[in-house]
Amino acid sequence: MKRGLAILFSMLLIGGCAVTAGAGAGPRPVAMIRLQGPIDVPSSEYLQRALRLAQGQNAQCLLILLNTPGGLGQPMKEMTEALLNAPLPTIVYVYPAGAFAISAGTFVALSAHIAAMHPATTIGAAHPVQLFSLPELPEEERGKAKERGKLSSDAMMEKMVNTFALQARVIAEARGRNVKWAERAVRESAVTSAREALDLHVVDLLAEDVGQLLSAVDGREVSLPGGRKVRLETAGAPLMEIPASVKERFLHVLADPNILLVLLVLAGLGIMFELQNPGAILPGVVGGLCLLLALYSMAVLPVNYAGVGLIVFAMLLFLAEVKVVSHGVLTVGGVASFVMGALMLMDTSLHSAVTVSWQVVIVMTLLVVLFFLFVVGAGIRAHMRKVKTGEQGLLQARGRTLSALRPEGNVLVEGERWRGRAVEGEIAEGEAIEVVGQDGFTLFVRRREADASK
Repeated sequence: MKRGLAILFSMLLIGGCAVTAGAGAGPRPVAMIRLQGPIDVPSSEYLQRALRLAQGQNAQCLLILLNTPGGLGQPMKEMTEALLNAPLPTIVYVYPAGAFAISAGTFVALSAHIAAMHPATTIGAAHPVQLFSLPELPEEERGKAKERGKLSSDAMMEKMVNTFALQARVIAEARGRNVKWAERAVRESAVTSAREALDLHVVDLLAEDVGQLLSAVDGREVSLPGGRKVRLETAGAPLMEIPASVKERFLHVLADPNILLVLLVLAGLGIMFELQNPGAILPGVVGGLCLLLALYSMAVLPVNYAGVGLIVFAMLLFLAEVKVVSHGVLTVGGVASFVMGALMLMDTSLHSAVTVSWQVVIVMTLLVVLFFLFVVGAGIRAHMRKVKTGEQGLLQARGRTLSALRPEGNVLVEGERWRGRAVEGEIAEGEAIEVVGQDGFTLFVRRREADASK
């Protein structure tokens, strides 16, 4: 009897501990990141790092808040590959209200296990002319182009559209979404509102906020690579945000075409100021750093080097204005060259959203013009200023006699003792004099009677 009671008590104790442990465990956390702005190299690095961290910290899924006008082709390709091969469930949520997943953002949204949108958002317009340049064509196609000697723009565009329409179809089919719409988004730049996207089965659901989204996807089953299936338990799950690193945020800023233009201007002004004033040091250091940062920006952005050349040419014209009196011709040419270079800086055939804003162009143009006006003005004032050194610097200098000049003697001019010769009769000791000429160490002077009467 006692043995039976002991066994029963042990079973109740073990069961109570199990219930307590189960109640305290709760759902695993949901990792979250924010992808905002143009898709670039730092965006791709951020997403791939977040996938690794989320898996390492035992998160049940990765939630991606997406708001992008699109971006560059290679980073987009890397991001879609990372999402299609993700080791844990991924959810792309186009958020907040007014956000959009355009161009490359459409590919990213389609690649997630679950795609969701805020009701007041849009998706689409994934035409490949905004995503890839010719080097992205398959090797076989580039080889054929070389054999023909040239490839017409129409033929190139057709091949690019076919290639990426197929890619969109494959991604949509892999995630069980609307294959026809995915192809239309590439071929026809189709753009769809959130509610239309849900009706067309482009996305899986709509949600007003993150909490509603996590409640809606709770219990959904997701298939991972290798055939493994995972059931989400996201209702009430804690959010674990993975912020972008300092490096990723900094490089994301550098991947902005407006920042590139600012860096090029500061680099040009700093280096030229240092060349004009050797030893200033600080302008040269700042200019050198800006130049190196600009080189990184040019490496990750679709830069049109004709625009860079025009900006450099504008700087040279402004510099020439300092040396040559052109009555403003060089300045006008420099302004025109700079504005054209700034507008041509980005190759918009690769992505129409990656451009330099008019506001930045105007501000930078005014900055450059004001800087060179200051430099040119300083140079003109220096040329017009009376010479204060050498023989010309002593002309009309004033002083007094240290001894009587009959006609020669000693004089004090500009605080220095000189040999003086009177050119108009004798001058008594201590009288005020004015220099009218010089011969070696002898100054030709005359009495300053006119000034004395004033």
